[in-house]
Amino acid sequence: MSENAVIYLRVSTKEQAEDPHNLENQEKRCRAHCQQMGLNVLHVFIDRGESARTSDRPEFQRMLAFCKTSRNNVRYVVVQDLSRFARNHLDQAEAIGALGLSGVRLRSTFESNIDETAAGKLAANIFGAFNQYFSDAHSEKQRVRKRDAVAAGRVPWRAPLGYLNVQSKAGANIEPDPVRAPLILEGFQLIDAGQSKATALKIITDKGLRTVGGAELSAQTFDHILVNSLYAGWVTLPSNPELEPVKGQYQAIVPQDLFDRVQAILTGRKPQPPKKNKAFNPDFPLRHITHCANCGRPITGAFCKGRTKLYPRYWCANSKCTCRVSETKADLETAFMAHLRRLRPAQDTLADLPTIAKNISMAKQDELRSEMSRLSRVLEEQKLEKAELVKMRSRKELSLEEFDEAKKLNANEIHTTEEDIRRLNRSESASEVIAKAVQLVKTDLVQVWKAAKPEHLQVVQNLLFEGGLEYSKKSGFLNRSKSSIFYILSSIYIENPNLVELSGIEPLTSSLRTRRSPS
Repeated sequence: MSENAVIYLRVSTKEQAEDPHNLENQEKRCRAHCQQMGLNVLHVFIDRGESARTSDRPEFQRMLAFCKTSRNNVRYVVVQDLSRFARNHLDQAEAIGALGLSGVRLRSTFESNIDETAAGKLAANIFGAFNQYFSDAHSEKQRVRKRDAVAAGRVPWRAPLGYLNVQSKAGANIEPDPVRAPLILEGFQLIDAGQSKATALKIITDKGLRTVGGAELSAQTFDHILVNSLYAGWVTLPSNPELEPVKGQYQAIVPQDLFDRVQAILTGRKPQPPKKNKAFNPDFPLRHITHCANCGRPITGAFCKGRTKLYPRYWCANSKCTCRVSETKADLETAFMAHLRRLRPAQDTLADLPTIAKNISMAKQDELRSEMSRLSRVLEEQKLEKAELVKMRSRKELSLEEFDEAKKLNANEIHTTEEDIRRLNRSESASEVIAKAVQLVKTDLVQVWKAAKPEHLQVVQNLLFEGGLEYSKKSGFLNRSKSSIFYILSSIYIENPNLVELSGIEPLTSSLRTRRSPS
């Protein structure tokens, strides 16, 4: 009566599993060995794409359980070689011991001297130790290769969704998938536009985004994509969190500024979107830049319906205000142009404007450098804190939950500081702003106002009256903002009495008049 056996087969990767010759050849050798020994094969257990560095393999565990429940029916487990069975000598010893308790013996087609004798057990231990050594050595080489690849800005592992793996002279890397990459980008754009993650995922799914296997993306997979900086062109090594992100040598799918905005949205730090300028209306250019001198509310403007036609008017938007401001469009704009004429400096003042502008520019540049220096110190401290968090986690001083929370908070702080630095770098230099303002002061503002396009009118307003104007029926127009270029120029004169008096720049605030009066 022939004895029974089971066969165990394994390959390490899914790519190997897709090659029919790998598993097919293993099975042929094992069946030939069973035939030679006169064994009847009851079952074949196959682990496709499973590492032998651990015994936690689905079919391997099923095989052990099968042998335990069929201890009187199964005599042997047959493998092609011990490296298919295990690549960890402790797992190998434990599994062989568990099989032995069930009366089952291990046989290998390549290592025929493996048996239950002292020499056979020694041979099994030696082969097991060598298998683990080769596995460990291979892992070390792979870690070094991955680290070197990441340091060079390449992606040496399986490409994430939206990219394809490619080979070049420099080594393994990735490139955008022409089919999936545009849909990944659209997913980020939808989140940036205010769509929920569920809605964004549905839209790109309906447009055809699928995994490599043809399945629809899960919400969890989409979440991972949205926070993966690899899509913005940064390579990291998850197994080594101390390694700083490296700029990738491949094409990013998502622009950096878009990626940053999406991270801010996902972490609840979404900056307020720029408000649409509902205040500006080319038919009523003074609307909202002009405030009621009595209550401070903006003065609005619109076409009021009469019996036979529409009448353009400005009025105070506060129905409870007693100012009684209500002017025709023509009257208020005429008064405004008269105000512009009063602001024009006298000819003997124009020669001093470059000197004044230079003083303003130097002060603004000093302020900018000081703020940039402060932000750079803050950023450096935040990055040191990030490194310290990693060290504390490695020393087990922080739980995983505490580490994740602190790391997220630190990332938010770094993002905010970097955004502030980028904003300062993008800001127009003080000298450029002052030069524009001085040039504006030298011009005939009334003619500029009459000839300007609507968007240029806003430029004039922002340079001259950043904080707006006040208007009352009794006093007319008054500068409301201390950031007005005329206020600044006048203030600098007072702080620098050696400069020529700025006669002709009117009207001055009462405080300035007081400061300029002789003591």
